[in-house]
Amino acid sequence: PGQWEFQVGPSVGIEAADHIWCARYILER
Repeated sequence: PGQWEFQVGPSVGIEAADHIWCARYILER
């Protein structure tokens, strides 16, 4: 999960959270 945070970089907090949620959903699946 750390890599995802790095990819986000200087992005909006909301956008970053959305990306993390999507990644978590796919990973959990």
